[in-house]
Amino acid sequence: MSEPTDAEVETMLTGLIGPIGEPATMPVEWGAARRMALALDNFDPIHFDKQAAIARGYRGIVAPWPLLWSWFFNATIYSHDFPFGKATVHGQDDYEFHEPMIVGDDITVHTAITAAQLKQGRVGRLGQVVSERRFVNQNGQLCAILKTTLFRR
Repeated sequence: MSEPTDAEVETMLTGLIGPIGEPATMPVEWGAARRMALALDNFDPIHFDKQAAIARGYRGIVAPWPLLWSWFFNATIYSHDFPFGKATVHGQDDYEFHEPMIVGDDITVHTAITAAQLKQGRVGRLGQVVSERRFVNQNGQLCAILKTTLFRR
């Protein structure tokens, strides 16, 4: 089987842009938020005590932001069948934080490919794919955005 042409690769990459899979919803559980805060050595009372969190202006106990990885690994599943290259390499993650995730919230993750292009690297062609996960609570408030850049070479 021969390698596809650059034009075929560009067409395939462009075809990836758009939503991926179905949105996935998971609850923000007190035990998970507590364990994450402890793992981070973050003893701020907003992560453990509802009254302390409310006194600071939150709706309830605040989940530490790394809890987003729970949804990343447990609620969003997708893969790509690249018809070129031999390896997919993780480039970077970029985060935007908005409304805090509160214990008791239901967070829905919407995943999409937002950009895909063919580049020429030092060792040949390189496919670049950017995915975006939007984390939204049950009130429709955007909690966070995670953008991940992958490279295929």
